[in-house]
Amino acid sequence: MNAKNIKSLIVYLSPAGTTRHVSQVIDKKLKELGCEAELYDLGNREDTAKLNGKIKDGLNDCCLWVGTPVYAGHAVPQITNFISGLPDGKGNCAVPFVTWGAVTSGLAIAEMGKVFADKGYAVLGAAKIVAVHSMMWRSEDPLGGGHPDAGDDKMVEDLVGEVLTKLKGDVLQPLPLDKLNYQPQPVQEWLQTVNIEAAKTMLPPLNLVEEACTKCGICEKECPAFAITLNPYPKFGDSCILCYNCVRLCEDDAIKSDLSKIEVMLKGKVAEQPESPPSQVFV
Repeated sequence: MNAKNIKSLIVYLSPAGTTRHVSQVIDKKLKELGCEAELYDLGNREDTAKLNGKIKDGLNDCCLWVGTPVYAGHAVPQITNFISGLPDGKGNCAVPFVTWGAVTSGLAIAEMGKVFADKGYAVLGAAKIVAVHSMMWRSEDPLGGGHPDAGDDKMVEDLVGEVLTKLKGDVLQPLPLDKLNYQPQPVQEWLQTVNIEAAKTMLPPLNLVEEACTKCGICEKECPAFAITLNPYPKFGDSCILCYNCVRLCEDDAIKSDLSKIEVMLKGKVAEQPESPPSQVFV
């Protein structure tokens, strides 16, 4: 393969902005190295429509960089559904990457890598990048504070270079997928029992204060799961992933959720079983 003839599609979902940041680092580095790259945010309806049209037209000589935050140990449903719905990947390659809030990076990149490989995509690399925990934007000492930082960005840039080196080789060398099974066996077994639907029954609910709501529509516009409709006040649909973007972005403080107890619980969990290294690339 000629690396410069490979078109890279960088697809991500990023409620808190950190997966977007990593995606932009990938995009910038690819373009610096003379490669064609396009960014697609699955939390944006226009981007999603454009991406679906491109996929319908056919993917040829394409490298998919697909990024997700880790929620309840796995990729968010939008990313899982996107990968599962892709056409067979013969002649194409993929690089899954995740951002995680310093509790557990889970099974996300291992699961993403397996689905890509099963569909015929050559998995050339992967990454986990630690980031500020998405529920701790109010905290003075959040888990993952200060990340992604310059060191994390450099790791991502190096990953881009390694993937392009593989694409220039005479024989394409996929990443051995067992490298992505880095979690200890007890953690893997526990994570197999966890999913976002179960987490939604345990996480603090969203509470709307109607008298404070001005029906401005910011929550609906900024919901990455397209789960909010105004009728006439915000209504939360089943596709909600409890990213708490609506709480964080509501200018009227009309959507509330008490995350203080969750923060204490998560910090306790990290103290019991820290994951190291926090950021890592796999090639």
